Amino acid sequence: MNMSYNRRDFLKTSAAISAGVSLSGLPFISCSTDIAAAEKKYGLQLYTVRNDVAKNLAATLAYVAKAGYSQIELYGFDGNGFFGKSPKEFKAMFDELKLTSPSGHYNFGPVLSSGNLDFWKKVLEAANIMGNTYATVPWLDASRRGAEMLPKLVELVNKAAELTKAAGLKLAYHNHDFEFKKLDNGKSFLQTLLDGTDPSMVDFELDIYWSSFMNEDAVEWFNKYPGRFTMWHVKDLTTNDKGQKESTQVGDGTIDFSRIFEHKKHAGLKYAFVEQEAYKMPEEECIKKSIAYMKKKNWGNG
Repeated sequence: MNMSYNRRDFLKTSAAISAGVSLSGLPFISCSTDIAAAEKKYGLQLYTVRNDVAKNLAATLAYVAKAGYSQIELYGFDGNGFFGKSPKEFKAMFDELKLTSPSGHYNFGPVLSSGNLDFWKKVLEAANIMGNTYATVPWLDASRRGAEMLPKLVELVNKAAELTKAAGLKLAYHNHDFEFKKLDNGKSFLQTLLDGTDPSMVDFELDIYWSSFMNEDAVEWFNKYPGRFTMWHVKDLTTNDKGQKESTQVGDGTIDFSRIFEHKKHAGLKYAFVEQEAYKMPEEECIKKSIAYMKKKNWGNG
């Protein structure tokens, strides 16, 4: 569908159809769902194209925008900037391509190592410049995952969440596989974080690939914690030639996303970001395939 086709054209077309008139030069729209699809926005975790980012940041952002993604989840902040660019310089690149960034993945390791929020203050400054709504904790080193570390982690996440709220943003936590493993306390790491953090200040980003990888039902998590999973990573699962599970383009794997998206309101979904970590074709072609499938299913944001 031509994305430049607007509501005024739609109203003209509708009037012509009602009157039995044919307007040449105006595309025919079969139903209102096509309009809904045109208004949706599509998100991408920038890590998906990390190899191309390392080669040519500007060219990669350009092809991401051209593919139809307008909402980008960031990664790569080192305490000063992104990929050698200051936050203001990086934001200018986004503005030029009409890209926005609702969320960014920011390293929480320095907070855990120091026990203070000095690094997180730098994160929030950069996040505000980039226009983020969420500052998201993306990953914990293996040394930080033990049950004995959890009380300190929960305490620091809650403190960081207070600072994040004061800065006008919200903290979120993104899972991998280890968060679903049961701990000595009988709960999983993820459940312990969900129970121990303030729902008004801490949201969660469910990586649907990793929940499926661990044979966890995303919908069951939505039912247990309604409204907490406001962001998702839409990343499909397949099996490689060695019989190992790995990610693939959305629609080319085995995950029943249709069932999961039926529960998006219950989950509290605000942003869904396409992500992929393993490839059998160029990264640009991968993200094109994924967004084509997302558009076909009308699974965008908004």
